[in-house]
Amino acid sequence: MLTGADLMTSPNESGNAQTSWNTVEELCDRYLGARPSDATLTLLKGVEEQRPEVRDFVERAFRLMAITQFDAGDISPVLARFFTVFAPGLLPGAWGGMVPPITLPGRHKRIDAYLRATPWAKFSAGTTMLDIGCGFPPQTAIDAAESFPDWQITGVDPAFEKYLVFDGRGNYALIGEDEKLRYFQPTKPEEYLRLFADRAATIQNFTEIFEKLLPTLPPDDGKLAKVEENGMGLVRHPQETYERANLKFIKGGFGSGYVPQADVARSFNVLIYFDSSFRREAEAWIAKILRPGGLFICGRDDSATLNAHYTVYRSENGRLAEKEFAFGLEMVRHCAWYTLHEGEHETWKLATVLRVLRSDPDFLRPYDARLDGVLAEQGVAIRDGHGFMDDPPKPLDPSRAVAAYEAVARTMEEEFADRAIATLERAGLRAWRNPAGHVAVTER
Repeated sequence: MLTGADLMTSPNESGNAQTSWNTVEELCDRYLGARPSDATLTLLKGVEEQRPEVRDFVERAFRLMAITQFDAGDISPVLARFFTVFAPGLLPGAWGGMVPPITLPGRHKRIDAYLRATPWAKFSAGTTMLDIGCGFPPQTAIDAAESFPDWQITGVDPAFEKYLVFDGRGNYALIGEDEKLRYFQPTKPEEYLRLFADRAATIQNFTEIFEKLLPTLPPDDGKLAKVEENGMGLVRHPQETYERANLKFIKGGFGSGYVPQADVARSFNVLIYFDSSFRREAEAWIAKILRPGGLFICGRDDSATLNAHYTVYRSENGRLAEKEFAFGLEMVRHCAWYTLHEGEHETWKLATVLRVLRSDPDFLRPYDARLDGVLAEQGVAIRDGHGFMDDPPKPLDPSRAVAAYEAVARTMEEEFADRAIATLERAGLRAWRNPAGHVAVTER
């Protein structure tokens, strides 16, 4: 069983792995010492022909699986499709190096709850918050403005573009001042596979809608303008749609010189794209922006606060003091690692924390057994007769995918949080359940 000392070692110590491969069989053998089912392996083979960025991304995920002592039999067809279909369309190389501004309603609802009850600071009316990397539409900033009507929220993102175009199915694309498409995004789970399976056709469709509707917009006076036709639409200066008394927007990111001082700054799914040098510069910038006693929260947080793992810092004497690292308990059997650089702070810390839990059979065996049952109950995945994860007989309806995964996460949290905390405490860490309901750890 690992100890707290293992958790707190430098994440870059795991950066000495091999970095070249030819087949996914090599990856499985090298990092896991075993392979998934033949059907899943066949799906994974699609990664072999991907561009270098995707191949590096997948190998990095396998290295993280190795750190956590992940079981190859737990690699599911869903994960294989993530690597072969979704990741190639989501990574920055698919968008000319741009970080995709993915956003969904309710994404940070539990983080908002955390801010109301955090033990590290007390916030009152007039609190100012920066939501850095709020995406577009800036849903997380909108949600924050609704959650904290007496706070002043500023959404900050470099992806605020001049035009927003949407099709007749609820999907949208951002188009820049140069009238070139920057990024598209589905707004319904069932649309993801269709749009990303043929990116060229999707881009062409949005481009045609834009070119058709652009001449129908009134002259540009710098203000919001919108036209619609047969369910399709085009918006100019779209962020103005969302502004209100307690919500403003700034086009920018870490290092921008024109953001206000803040009591709270949060940034999710941003720093996972950048290297350690950028991280140090970002933290130094945040330390200057935060008022004394203010909080900075950063890490990863997906729809409905799934896959959450994040660090909470407090501004103390002009620097950032780390107060806790927290994660959702559904992450114990986590394998869809999403990071672009070796040693990224939250990702590698999560891997080492999970290794502590996964190396304790008294915790892992009942956890795995219960998780298999809940995945089957929710129609997410089943364990086949050979012990491999497989698709259920009836495919999960994409429209209820988020709700199904959320139900899985809540069940594991309710039934295993206390056991996880006890396991981490035995390993020499201080562990507790934080106001978001996540397991939090720090050194003793």
